[in-house]
Amino acid sequence: MKAAAATAASVAVSVGIVLLLVPLLGGHPDGPGFWMSVLCPLVIAGPASAWQFQQSETIARQRDALALMHVKLESAHAELKDLHADLQVRARTDTLTGGLNRGAFFANLDVESRRNAGPVAILIADADHFKHVNDTFGHLVGDEALRRIGAAISRAIGERCWWGRIGGEEFVACLPGHDRAQALQVAERVRRSVASAILVSDNRPVPLSVSIGVACGHGPFEPVDLFRRADADLYSAKAGGRNRIVIDGREVNSAAA
Repeated sequence: MKAAAATAASVAVSVGIVLLLVPLLGGHPDGPGFWMSVLCPLVIAGPASAWQFQQSETIARQRDALALMHVKLESAHAELKDLHADLQVRARTDTLTGGLNRGAFFANLDVESRRNAGPVAILIADADHFKHVNDTFGHLVGDEALRRIGAAISRAIGERCWWGRIGGEEFVACLPGHDRAQALQVAERVRRSVASAILVSDNRPVPLSVSIGVACGHGPFEPVDLFRRADADLYSAKAGGRNRIVIDGREVNSAAA
């Protein structure tokens, strides 16, 4: 339609020019000259207009297709970016409790050991009689028990601190800026929170408690040494009767902590 309209306009202009100029030049606008003014635009302008409009529409369609493709690519890029971020979080997170996994925790601890110039503490908490919980109440209840312990640690530590699950029922927290007294206060909050948690299965209460080992240092510190000391105190807490806190090889009076 556009090509036909353009061709008709070309014919009208061509005829108009012939009718206007030929008399001025002393001729007569009739005969072969008149018909040539009609035929030439039809032969030239028709195909040229059709080709031009077809190309314009093709370019417009391609432009729209490219714009749509660009939008889809941007959407795909955003989805990939979100997926990458999610995978990064998942790669560092313990899916059961929401804390850091073992690798992520120790990577953070290594960084902290080099940049920390003040007091720092590590506490290691281990669920008491966890095999008995699993065997008596089932693994689903055991999983819920681990989530309760993780939640207790998360509530007890400060904003600059972090925690993770590094074994089946073993948790660890790093407390930058915490001296001995502050670290023991955190450990006692964790111990009390777990011991007072109410978990019931088939109308039977599930006993929950943790033993905690605490080690304190001053940055820069050696992560392996600090962790080894806290781990040794954890075993002392286990051997001493469980549901207790040990630091530097000595059990802490919970009421004093």
